[in-house]
Amino acid sequence: MNRILTFCTAIAATAFMAGCSNANKAAGGTNNEADLYKTWRMVEVDGLPVDTAGLMRPAELTFQQADSRVHGSAGCNMITGGFKLEAPNKISFTPMAATKMMCMGKMQYEDKFIGVTDKIKTWTVVDGVLTLGDTDGKTLVRLMAK
Repeated sequence: MNRILTFCTAIAATAFMAGCSNANKAAGGTNNEADLYKTWRMVEVDGLPVDTAGLMRPAELTFQQADSRVHGSAGCNMITGGFKLEAPNKISFTPMAATKMMCMGKMQYEDKFIGVTDKIKTWTVVDGVLTLGDTDGKTLVRLMAK
């Protein structure tokens, strides 16, 4: 009988802790820095949904922990730059460098992304979605885990 009671108590405690963890994330809780370091596919840039049809390259970013660098593409040119995590949900980017190809009709996401990187100040990861925003809470870029 004691084994069953101990087992049930352990399951209840685990379920409670998992529920608290998810509630904390949904409420904008503390980010887990490890969640950031992967490849992310862009789904929205400055309010514009990213339509991947016909892009020259995948619209995605990879965050690297070892050298605090980000690289990828917003659909046309290769882009790279640095970033700095300043607090659990604060982030800043160095100016982005990009190759200089012209992709007719395919540069709208790249232009918007490069245009907002200096405004990005916050980040959150909830349910496989990385949201980069400004200091007022406006979403500037949304990305999904690849």
